[in-house]
Amino acid sequence: EPNMALALSKIARNFSQKNNAIVSINFSSAFDLINEIDQGAPSNVFISAHPQIIENLKQKGLVDVYNIALIASDILTLCTSKSNNHFPISLLKKNISFEESLKILNDNKLNLIVEHEGISSGFFGKKIIQDLSLANIKLFNKLPEDKSSLVRDIKNNKDTYGILFSSQLHKNSDLRALSSQKEKNIFYQAFVIAGENMDVAREFLNFLKSKNSKDILKDSGFIVD
Repeated sequence: EPNMALALSKIARNFSQKNNAIVSINFSSAFDLINEIDQGAPSNVFISAHPQIIENLKQKGLVDVYNIALIASDILTLCTSKSNNHFPISLLKKNISFEESLKILNDNKLNLIVEHEGISSGFFGKKIIQDLSLANIKLFNKLPEDKSSLVRDIKNNKDTYGILFSSQLHKNSDLRALSSQKEKNIFYQAFVIAGENMDVAREFLNFLKSKNSKDILKDSGFIVD
């Protein structure tokens, strides 16, 4: 998951120092990574919050189903640039629900940008828009080949709204959170990939559940038990 890059890099560095092991992390497209793993590319642990990708891994028999960890959770958040001074005042209503705020965007035919469906926030964001039948929103889906940050896109387009994870807004002073889907947490799962180095992979999985790792994830804006 791209939004886990900083936290996972810190955790991997700590694991490397503690266990005298080399850890490399790949943040490429999850669907591409699954295909590479299926074709024999070296891999030990896979982390995702994307339900289709998780199910794909299991169906292909690529993971050890007895070694799966829920390491953190997140919530979808609607946001816009803090420089956006021309939005419906109803969006500032206290305790407005995530669904209600999206309906306001729809009623006013406003611009909304989400990640492509290969990214978890894009998958969940597009699904809720479809479930609510919001046909008037001017929806823009980022393309898989577009590697620019969605945070930057929203910041640079002041009249645009975006659906992100709350972790992406953590310590971000450029965006304003308008509402969150607080009743539906999205869980990041870590899987041990079936292969030759499963013992070391299990050690890393346990390290992901340690207090040190949880503190790093929490400091990066993720929800941790």
